Amino acid sequence: MAAKCLLILTFFSLALTGSLTAQNFYKERIPRVYTLTLAGGPASMYSDNGGPYRKLDFPIFGSVTLSAAKKVSHRINLRISAGYQHVSSNMEYIAERAFEWGEENKAYAFTGNAFYADFMPEFYFLPYETHIERFRVNGYAGVGLGFMAIPEKQAYAYPNETEITIIKTTPTALYIPIRLGGSVAFGSNWDIGFEASLFATLSDELDGNAGSNQANDMLVQGQFFVKRYLSPFPFWEKWFDK
Repeated sequence: MAAKCLLILTFFSLALTGSLTAQNFYKERIPRVYTLTLAGGPASMYSDNGGPYRKLDFPIFGSVTLSAAKKVSHRINLRISAGYQHVSSNMEYIAERAFEWGEENKAYAFTGNAFYADFMPEFYFLPYETHIERFRVNGYAGVGLGFMAIPEKQAYAYPNETEITIIKTTPTALYIPIRLGGSVAFGSNWDIGFEASLFATLSDELDGNAGSNQANDMLVQGQFFVKRYLSPFPFWEKWFDK
């Protein structure tokens, strides 16, 4: 009798396990069109008073970006991103033109924090239909539009004053994010990779010094990232029927 009950219980357990496995496999085959990405890495800012760039003597700080995206075709994701980057001129570099810039009411140094948000379509080099069918290694590029604000301190060296003048301000600007990245599939629902970004701003006033070089102010980033393909099901329904 005991052996018969054990046999029935074993059969029931196998049937239930098989049903749940088949159900879970079916759910995992459903496309995960939404992704969430966290990225971080070194960054710098190209500015009029940033330092001697030809000598590669410019400051490098950290940056962090959080992105959410939706897959809209086999090649294109629509992505929104928001993040933070510390920005500064080279504080150890004494600009030879500091007093000349002061006469022109231009800052010779600055330091602050850039906060930014942008929208951008991503174009994958190797198109794929669903996250299950994606290539193990892939690349992408994109161009978009964003907005940034930089609460900062600007330093002015006026020839007729004995002390440096510090001004607190928060310049803002629209920018064009240009990104190029590569990813490696890590399991069925994760990617890891690296992304290089250039934020070409539409302003030359972010550092308090305009016209001292021939380009607008720009942010440059190199970030490592982790991406998660989000389940279309609430987490409490991951393994069970409604």
